[in-house]
Parts: sequence; C-alpha cells; structure tokens
Amino acid sequence: MVLHAMFSLFVKYGLLGLFLSSFISSLFFIPAYASFLIPAYVALKTNPYLLLAVITAGSILGQMVNYYFGVFGSKHLIKYEKEIKNATKWLNKWGEISLFIINLVPILPADFVSVFVGFLRMDMKIFIVSMGLGRLFQYALIIFGVEIIAKLLPFSI
Repeated sequence: MVLHAMFSLFVKYGLLGLFLSSFISSLFFIPAYASFLIPAYVALKTNPYLLLAVITAGSILGQMVNYYFGVFGSKHLIKYEKEIKNATKWLNKWGEISLFIINLVPILPADFVSVFVGFLRMDMKIFIVSMGLGRLFQYALIIFGVEIIAKLLPFSI
C-alpha cells in the first residue's frame, strides 16, 4: 500500500514526488524504499545527478526527523541507564563509521538507528555527514548500476 502511494506520488509530481517519497520512506514508522522508483526515473532519462541529489536530500531530511524522534523520546527511556551507558560507549567508539555503513547497505535498519543515535545525542553534524554520505553512495550505486545494466540490455527500457 505504501509502495503504491509512493509510485502515485512519482507519477503525479515527478522529481518532487521522488523527493517526497524519499522523505516519507526514510521515516522509521513507514516501511518503504524510495530506491524502488529509481529504475523508472532512469528509464525516463532523468539526469542521474539530479536524481541522486533529489533522492538523497529527501532521505537525509527523513533521517533527521528520525533523529529528533530519538532526542525528544529519550526522556521516556531514562530507566535503562546501564544499557544507555553501554550504547553510548559503543557509539563513541564506532558511531561514525557504523552509521555510514548502515546507511550504505539498503537492507540494514538505518531508520531505527537514526532514532537510536538521536536518543544518544550524537553530534548533529557528525550524524548528518555519516548518514548523508552513506545514503549518497547507496543511491549512487543504485542509480549508476541501473544505468549500466540498462545500457547492456539488448532492448531499450
């Protein structure tokens, strides 16, 4: 149902629809993948760099919403003090690189991790850079991968 709604946004609003789909699908409480729309945009000969910028920007904004859910929801989880200390230790040691990797690999739960790092109050600049670069590289691999595959096909898409 969510994927159908995202596809409807794409059809109706073009790149703005992709931006909205990317934003919505990045929210932790809406399970969807805007990257499923990429082959359609490639088939329509959309500028791949514009496509990359739009889908990445929507995703980053959605992840920032998740982060703030964690920040503002943290007051409800104070009773887990020991777990919070352990998670904070882990974040201090592996946070930036793990956040990059989690956002690079499409099947990992990046949306929930963004809530978690918001809960732990990771520095916002570090969060945006680590998560944003992960998303940027993920979408670049998908977009340019689809373009390469499309060129190798014996028929035009």
